[in-house]
Amino acid sequence: MKGTILIVEDNDTVRASLWNWLSEVFPDCNFLEAKSGEEAANQVFAKPPDIVLMDIGLLGMNGIRATQMIKAIAPHTKVVVVTIYEDLEHQTDALAAGASAYVTKRKMHNELIPIMKKLLDQAK
Repeated sequence: MKGTILIVEDNDTVRASLWNWLSEVFPDCNFLEAKSGEEAANQVFAKPPDIVLMDIGLLGMNGIRATQMIKAIAPHTKVVVVTIYEDLEHQTDALAAGASAYVTKRKMHNELIPIMKKLLDQAK
């Protein structure tokens, strides 16, 4: 499966771990990274990826606002929120902002790969 995936995560260790794990599962994909919502929006504006993996708890512009901005810039880009927040309010806000999926970090090792495969298939 080919595609471009932007990982938006302010924690360097978590971002690197996601990159390493996902690049093994999706070796044909191009991976990009951003540490903030602002940086992510700028990258999407320059060249929209197929999928954005978005943390919510970012400094400055949070992931919900960044998702809204990304969907306004690139409506075909799919945003998957990957977060520690397990409450319904954050999930509802993320989906209302345009996220295609919401995955908690506690469940991401079981849920993230099938979601990404489905979204990459749709991006073809």
